[in-house]
Amino acid sequence: MSSVRLGLIVAVASVALVAGCATGGQSGNLPTVTNPSEAANITLYRDGSLAGWFATMRVELDGQEIYRIGRDEAFSFTVDPGQYLLIYTLGFNECRRIIWADARENQRIRLSPTCT
Repeated sequence: MSSVRLGLIVAVASVALVAGCATGGQSGNLPTVTNPSEAANITLYRDGSLAGWFATMRVELDGQEIYRIGRDEAFSFTVDPGQYLLIYTLGFNECRRIIWADARENQRIRLSPTCT
């Protein structure tokens, strides 16, 4: 096989891999809210840092994947008041934090690839 053909195959495969990794959006079921008038609103956002610029960040809430978020992206969802475990992963970095959601509270949480 010629080196040009091999180079073309590698280039096409690389683009397909990056394009597949960069697809974001809702990837699971969001939590069911039992009392919408008391629900808390959670907004998760990821800034435009260069870390993981080509990949989406996987977001889980209480062990269930709910979203894949890209660079410079945010999304919001509502939850019943209570405590939740938020896990977000980018490559080999896995970050965990506890969210305490009070009734009718609005929280904005930055998802940093370095867990800071």
